[in-house]
Formats: sequence, structure tokens, C-alpha cells
Amino acid sequence: MNLGVCSSCGKRSPIYFRRYSGVKLCSTCFKGDFIKRVRRTISRYELLRYDDRIVVAVSGGKDSLVLLKVLYELEQDFPKSELLAASIDEGIDSYRLDSLRTLRKIANALHIELHELSFKDLYGFTLGEVVKLGIAKKLGLNPCTICGVLRRKALVTVARRLGATVIATAHTLEDVVQTYLLNLLRGEKNIRPIGLRREAEDVIPRVAPLRLTPQREIALYAYLEGIPFQSKTCPYTHESMRDEVRNFLTLYDYKYPGSLYAFLNMFERILEKIPQPDEVNRCEICGEPTDRRICRACEIVLSIKSLLKN
Repeated sequence: MNLGVCSSCGKRSPIYFRRYSGVKLCSTCFKGDFIKRVRRTISRYELLRYDDRIVVAVSGGKDSLVLLKVLYELEQDFPKSELLAASIDEGIDSYRLDSLRTLRKIANALHIELHELSFKDLYGFTLGEVVKLGIAKKLGLNPCTICGVLRRKALVTVARRLGATVIATAHTLEDVVQTYLLNLLRGEKNIRPIGLRREAEDVIPRVAPLRLTPQREIALYAYLEGIPFQSKTCPYTHESMRDEVRNFLTLYDYKYPGSLYAFLNMFERILEKIPQPDEVNRCEICGEPTDRRICRACEIVLSIKSLLKN
């Protein structure tokens, strides 16, 4: 099949066809365009500042490793900024050990400080223990819910210890759309923009520089740059509601290319018209922002520790 020449340089053979735009790119132009898109996303949404102390949340998967490498390259233009990496070990047997080995290797190659924190150290238990002892089932929570809430809490803890001004996460276009849709399906009352910088007193904002980048393009960039793929998937993924939403959106976007971008643009235009509360409530236990009297993370930790004692 003759794909012609790259739409960008007009010289080299294309290796990637962007179905939603009709653009064909060679490997060189694809990598350059990938970096430009992340740079434009950061600029468009004002995600990062020239003097930020950035903590990148890294798991060892391709998305977070790509984010780490791209921010490392972009940071070279901003000498007053600092880039650090933080990894949270939930305690999922060999799954996390494999990814940590890859992560340590990449961070060392880029000369980026890697800071590790485990559920065991922070909370006194691992996710594996919570599932194996049947505690998750007793609480009526699937492992992904517990993991997601406690990982976010742990990342904030690490970021505060490191004096970070912002946390960068590797949420992709698909991740953002999935989360918005899940919020709607769950009837969430206070839906806030995902991955956009929101400033508040004593709050470390979380941003998502890959929020306009599809996962298939992240996978291709990782392949072209020689970033290793994690061979194992989390054993609890199939138990989550997100997995079903992910599968639906993947098929829908394949049938209707560009639909994820259309949903994201429409939904965030609606969010702009919804007033966001100016005041920030604080958890009575940890002091972090929350819509509750006690934040969800502290509530889960207290429940788990109570059941572990019995």
C-alpha cells in the first residue's frame, strides 16, 4: 500500500496516519509534532510556569515515562524550573516491582531525582493485603477506587515534602474523557475541570500536559524513542467501572474519529458556565481540600485500619 509522503516535510515516507485529521507523518515529523502538541497544551491552559518546582507522578508505565521524558526536554528551555519524579508503590506483588525497575532506569538515564513512597510506609497496609483479606469487598469498594484515592493522597504527601509548586500527571485524552463520563454516570455533584491548574491557598495544583494527546500516539512515541513498555497489566483493572467505559469509548472513537476531542471541547465549555466554589473546605483530619467533613482518602484509611484491627 502506497501512503505517499509525509504531510509535514513532504519528503519522507509516513509511518502514522492521523485518522481524525487526515495527516500522514514520518517518524521524525511525528516526534517533533508530539513535542509541539504538549508544549501547546501547556501554553494554552497555562499549566506550568517558568520557575515551577515540578513533581511528575510516574508509575513506570509508558504514559508517565513519556511525560517524564518530554517534560525533561521542555525544561531545558526554562533553567529556573526544577523537575523531580515521584512514584507510589501500592503493593501489588510483582506488577509494581517490574514497573519500578524500568522507572529507576529511565530516571537515572535522565538524571532526574526519583522519590518513592509506598502505601505500607504511609498507611500501614498494602493494596494487595486489603484485597486478599476481603476488606475491599466488606467496604463495597473495588480495588481501583481504593488505589486511585490513596495514590492521589500519597502524591500530595510526597509533593509537600519536596516543596513542589505543581504535580504533573500523565492523564491522556482518553483518561480525561473517561473521568468526565464516569462523573456523569455516578451523578457527581461537583464536577471540576480535570488536569487544569487551579490555584488555592496551600493547595498544590495537579496538571495534565498530555490531556490532548491520544494514547495510541503516546504508545508510538514511546516505541520510536525506545521507551520500554510494561509487559504486565494491573490484575485489578478488569474489576473497575472505568474499564467498561474505556472499552466503549475506544470502539466509539475508532468508528467516529475525533469524537473524544469533540466531547472534551463541548463538556469543558459547559463547565466554564458552572460557578466553581471560591472557598476551600478542609478535611478535619489531614487538612487537605475536600467537599466533605473528612476527605475520601482519610475516610477509606480509617475504615481499612478499623477492619484490620478486628
